[in-house]
Amino acid sequence: MKYTPLIVVLAAALMLIAGIVVDGDGKTQAVQQSLTVAEGAARAGTNAATGNAVNGDAFTLSSTAAVNAANNYISASGARGEARIQGDQVVVTVQMTYTPKILGTFGIGPLPVQASAAARLVDGN
Repeated sequence: MKYTPLIVVLAAALMLIAGIVVDGDGKTQAVQQSLTVAEGAARAGTNAATGNAVNGDAFTLSSTAAVNAANNYISASGARGEARIQGDQVVVTVQMTYTPKILGTFGIGPLPVQASAAARLVDGN
């Protein structure tokens, strides 16, 4: 019985270490997922290009169509975020939330994650 407090402290410490490892990896995966969504949404926005490259004309970026396409991609992924046009780029910022599996028992979380990506429309010339 005299070792019970030591065992309780060691068990809590091991659980905390396991939580840091497991939930640290989980948050890293959530960041990667938000980056993947941001990159995909930016590419979807640049796919809203209009123009006639066959005649040698440069593509132009339809701002409204690009933002709508990027926002639709974000919504379809289940994330939150926004798209905007900045020069000849579609810039996307995505926010997601990671809920810790182990550290949540210690009162930590949910943890916000955010990623941004941009895609530029490149003409064939």
